Amino acid sequence: MKTEYIVVAFVNNQISVLNRITSAYLKRHLNIESLNVSESFIKGVSSVVISSITTRETIERIVNQLCNMIDVLYADCYLHDELIYKEMALYKISSEILSDKSDSDYILNRSNSRIIEMGKEYLIIEKSGSRFELEKMREKLDRKNFLAGYSRSGNVVLHRDSLNKLLQKVS
Repeated sequence: MKTEYIVVAFVNNQISVLNRITSAYLKRHLNIESLNVSESFIKGVSSVVISSITTRETIERIVNQLCNMIDVLYADCYLHDELIYKEMALYKISSEILSDKSDSDYILNRSNSRIIEMGKEYLIIEKSGSRFELEKMREKLDRKNFLAGYSRSGNVVLHRDSLNKLLQKVS
């Protein structure tokens, strides 16, 4: 059965590592739903987080391939409930939203978003949450013709395991 898996890999911060990692997905004709690369808690080591919808068998093959790559220190796959994760989105919306009390109340108060910039013709709103929550807000804004721009990050994750367990796996 296909489901969304999140692969987390700790890699040496070297040129071409990301290319080799994404090639493992390309070879299996898998779409990458989200991709995030950032510095990890270990200096010189980056964390690569890739989400894709596939089978358990396919994702395990990818993880095994990643573990055999040079500069990949550790890789494993997870389901959403095994990690602490969030995404962040920025919405550029028409300032006309402020003229409608119910819409502005939803955006400014009930959606757990915040205004990060205001212009004469637009507002930039920041919201974090699950992909579903971010898409729901995007669809609502788009339906009402308020949406002028949209950008979403990939998954940002932390392990539920203790730091010591992770250090043992990476070392």
